[in-house]
Amino acid sequence: MILVLGTAEDQHAAAIYNKVIARGNRVSYFDPRLYPKDMTVTFDGALPMTGTIRYRDGQSAIDLSTVNSVYCRHWDDLLASTGAMGLVPDAVELRETEASLGSLFRGMECYWVNPIESLNNARYRIRQLQMIRTQGIRVPEIIVSNDFRRVQAFFSLTNEELMYRPSGWNSSSWNMGQIDEIARHIADLPVTPVEYQEYIAGDEVRAYVIGDSVFSGVIEPMGGDFPASIHSDYVRPIELPQEGKRICRRVSATLDLRFCAIDMRITPEGEFAVVDVDANPMFLHFEQTTRLPISDRLVEVLIAADVDAYDSRMIASA
Repeated sequence: MILVLGTAEDQHAAAIYNKVIARGNRVSYFDPRLYPKDMTVTFDGALPMTGTIRYRDGQSAIDLSTVNSVYCRHWDDLLASTGAMGLVPDAVELRETEASLGSLFRGMECYWVNPIESLNNARYRIRQLQMIRTQGIRVPEIIVSNDFRRVQAFFSLTNEELMYRPSGWNSSSWNMGQIDEIARHIADLPVTPVEYQEYIAGDEVRAYVIGDSVFSGVIEPMGGDFPASIHSDYVRPIELPQEGKRICRRVSATLDLRFCAIDMRITPEGEFAVVDVDANPMFLHFEQTTRLPISDRLVEVLIAADVDAYDSRMIASA
């Protein structure tokens, strides 16, 4: 069976759930907002782990030993969601919920898209780019600092406009400007660490990696603003050359991601540079615009892992 961690309100989780259903495979939702008030979870300390999820409204119970693959777009967001009654859990309740569910899901020896630890590590963008750089792949030069004198020195090395945003912000929105403009814009944030990134000119490409498959498109700015939005209506599907696909697969393997979106630049000289990696990407708009089979391929991977694990158990018990 395939388990989808999420809610019906999450359109991406719902899309995967519905496509698995349409193919005739067993799938269940796990909505953490229902725990512990509206569901019971019981599991043991053995490996392989056994346990059961039961819903108080009479839905069919989930035998955890039958779960062979899991789709999880978000982990922290699931745990921090409001309760089923609309009440915000307090710090103690959240900590205890994370402790029990974190142990539960880490103990499930099955195929994850994506593994919990990989999703957690994906929050640390600078570290991600450091790891990618060790593979000989170009990434932007970056500095994180709240000492503007160091930023001025960094700017003198890049000799270009800089992209910048407050460090750790969840928003993916970047600003761009010359050093004097930046100084004026951050004057109200004198002690806030800010990420400054080299601007790499070239075509803006987003590539989705699912197992060995790579689906990509060029994102063209709607009004000349930078960076272009992944929700732009101007997404043109392209077939990356083998070197581009090799880089994408190397990035996903380095970060232990079975499904991710990689934002790249293809410079006028034809060099590939990775500027960001999203471990829990939205894909519906990109898929609808390009007609690339992203969700179909993702469902195929989940089903294949489910079937392979089921077949292995049948052979072992024969």
